[in-house]
Formats: sequence, structure tokens, C-alpha cells
Amino acid sequence: MGLAHVSETCDFLIIGGGSAGCIMARRLAERTTGRIILLEAGKKDEGDAAAIDLFRLDDQTEDYDWGFKAATLAGATPELNYARAKILGGCANHNDCAFLRPPDSDFTEWEEVGAKGWGAADMAPYFHRVMENTLVEEAPHHPASQIFVKAGTELGLKKIDFQKQIAEGVGYFPLNAKGRLRQSSSVTYLHPLSQLPKHLEVWTETQAIKILIENGKAIGAETTRGTIHASRAVILTCGSIQTPQLMMLSGLGPAQHLRGLGIPPVADMPDVGAHLRDHVGAPIVWETHGPVAPWEICPFEATMMLNLDDDAPAPDVLFHFGLRVREKYGEDPRLSVNGAAVKASPNVTRARSQGRVRLASADYRAAPVIELNYFSDPYDMRILMKAMRFTRRLMETQSFQTLCKAEVHPGSDVQSDDEWMGYIKSVCETVYHPCGTAGIGRVVTPDLRVKGIVNLIIADASIFPSLITTNINCAVMMAAEKATDLVLG
Repeated sequence: MGLAHVSETCDFLIIGGGSAGCIMARRLAERTTGRIILLEAGKKDEGDAAAIDLFRLDDQTEDYDWGFKAATLAGATPELNYARAKILGGCANHNDCAFLRPPDSDFTEWEEVGAKGWGAADMAPYFHRVMENTLVEEAPHHPASQIFVKAGTELGLKKIDFQKQIAEGVGYFPLNAKGRLRQSSSVTYLHPLSQLPKHLEVWTETQAIKILIENGKAIGAETTRGTIHASRAVILTCGSIQTPQLMMLSGLGPAQHLRGLGIPPVADMPDVGAHLRDHVGAPIVWETHGPVAPWEICPFEATMMLNLDDDAPAPDVLFHFGLRVREKYGEDPRLSVNGAAVKASPNVTRARSQGRVRLASADYRAAPVIELNYFSDPYDMRILMKAMRFTRRLMETQSFQTLCKAEVHPGSDVQSDDEWMGYIKSVCETVYHPCGTAGIGRVVTPDLRVKGIVNLIIADASIFPSLITTNINCAVMMAAEKATDLVLG
């Protein structure tokens, strides 16, 4: 497409070219003949080695990301890098490809809190649909990752194949990758773009500015390239940060907040942007005896899951063992080291704290205000402190002592509950799994239709009614497969 100003019509307008958008575009194209337009604000990923080759994640530059910052604690300055991909394929072309199927208990909880039709038995067929398109392989076994896994078994954990089950134990991440090639939804559902059905059009470098709503019905969107009208549905797949951002820019959200920014409310929806859930974690860092050898594909190969509460339906904690200390999206000055080092970062799998997304201004180009509000529920700190103390025990094992010589963060001085809480609050981090900001039962009905607005559908992680135990990539893909059925009735 050129850059000419357009006025177009289609049957389905899908806004957001992340995992859910790519899947829905392809599935709708397979089952309908009407015109489908998929909008993506970023560039194409096809032929872009930095996007498709998982090993080359570090080659991605600032233009692959929206550059958002988030506040971790209530009242804190927004300083945490809250990366959101700006490219076709979304965060699945921006992550480490950890691919874990959520345990059945997660979907059971969804149904219990009001997401009728989203229970474990309902969702199982959609996992199989995803797997028809997606190749999953176990991560490579770097020598340091092998030591981490062996140390876990020395502490009494079972070796687990996490591709087959989610349970307490230690092992390696399944990756939605074929060797180094990502198996993101853009790769597996849309590529090659030149061979897509003629009635499916992928418009990259095109951002939606405002949803067009007429007499309570979504009829299209204003975009950076003109107006697009949709006769059958407008489908939002912008993700848990930008779906509520676009809704609020369009007058759908907390009325008082919108009026304060000069946006006339179309519908007062106080839950839009609220109930933001995320996997909060914190690392322990050790200096190694010598340099850490290069990894084969990505620096996060091994994981560990812990059951810390007796009545937990699934593991309370999930680890990322890092073959380096720095974040994949930049240095973290909070965790400086003098030499070679590794880290283990446990996160709270079903964290209960809730944050929110709000607008900074009525200008669509302004970054949203992201308030994570970590540890507002004391459960999260209690679980994470237990996990950190367990993590420290790795140095008690013979295996880990062959790799690491000393704990540098937080260091042996941190012992009491108050000291642990202070450390955790100072270094807490995201695992980039925001969800829940347009949840089923609050903003959308179980068939994903926005309450009170005809023909407006949401089909990304923002619809999650509660946080899941695992990385969210697989669950988003399952939800998109189901969403296609719901859209077509």
C-alpha cells in the first residue's frame, strides 16, 4: 500500500497485528469471503532477520518497540521499561518464545469468575488448533542451564517435561521456534504475505487513531492513512495496554477521566483499563567462576516451578534462569556486576495485585500511563519472598557451586523479612505479561462483544478474566482461535 489518504470499506476490520490479530485474520479469511483488513502500526516482519531469528533479538532497535515506561509501585515514578512490540506479529516477534500451555485449573477459574464457555474442556480443542500451525521444540541445554536443572533436582525437585505438563519441578522451556526461526503467529498463520487470499489485506505502518461509533454501533476507525468502515465487525487485538488506550481515545472508558482530558464520553466504562494483572518477579544474581559460554538460541533456557501454598491449584512460582544479567531490552542499572554472572528470577504465577492503564492526553501519539501497582495485594510479596529464599538455596548445592562463586544481588546482608521486602521492591521486574484490562464479565461478554456497543469485539490478552499460571503467549493464541468461532457464531 502507498501512503495516499484512503477511504475504504471492508467486512471485518482487525486493529492490531499481534498474535491474536494475525490468527483471527487468517481464520476469518479461511471461513468467509468478505474483505478483511488487518492494521498494524509497525512494519512488516517478513524478511527481517532481527524479528524472525530468535538468536538475533538483541539486534532489534528502538523502532521495534513502543518505548513505554511503567510505574512498579503505587506512587512511584514510571521508570520500568515496559516493552510492547511495534511490528507485525507483535510481542511474539519480540519475546524469548517460551511456550507453555496453561493448566486446566486456569480455565476452570475463568469459568468460575463468569467466563462461561471458557472452561478447560471448552478450551482444549483450541490448543489443538494452535498446535496444527505451531511447531514447539525444547530449548537447548547450555552447560550453565544444565547445572541449574541439576541443582534443582539436588533440592528435591523432579525433572519435568514442561511441554507435557505444568507441575512443580525443574526443566527446560518449550519454545515456539524451529531451531532459531520463531514460530510466531505472523510466521505460521500469515507468511508468506504475498500468498495470502486476495480478500485478506495486511496494512502495516498504519495506526488506528479512533474507533468510529454511530448510534451505539462500531462502524470502523480513523487511521493515520484515512477512514476505514467495517460492515460486520471492528475487532481490537492491540494488546492489554493499547486496546484500552484506543478505547479511551474513542470515548469508551471512565467518563470522569475522559472528560478531564477533553474527550467526550461515548459510554461510561469504568473497567476499561482497570484490573491490569501481570507476573511480578525479582532476580537473584551470582558471579560465576569464569565467562559464561555463548548460548545457542536465547539466554533463557531453563525454568523451575514451585508449589508454595498447600491449596494452590497449580504452581505458585515460575522461574526464568538467565545466562546473562542484563535485560533483553537494555541494561538494568539496579543489577550491576563486575564480571560474568547469571541470574534466577522467580515470578508470582497468579499475582493478585491490580494496576491500571490511563491516558496521558487526548493525543493518540502520547504514551499511556501504566501503573502496575505491584504488591498492593500482600499475597504477592509473601509468595515472592518465599521464592527468593528458595532461590538462595541453589548455592547450597554442589552443582551450583561449580558454576557460581558468590551471590552479588541482593548479597548475604539481606536476611530479615524487612530487608527482603526492601530489596524486592527496589528491583522488581515484569515478565511482560499484561492482561485483564478489558476482562470478560467486566468490559466484554463471554462472546467477547463489548458491552453496550454493537459490532465491537476484543480478542487479545486484555479479555483475560484472571491471570494465568504460565507465560501468556499460548493462551493468547488459544483465545484468538476461539474468538474466530465466536465472531462467526
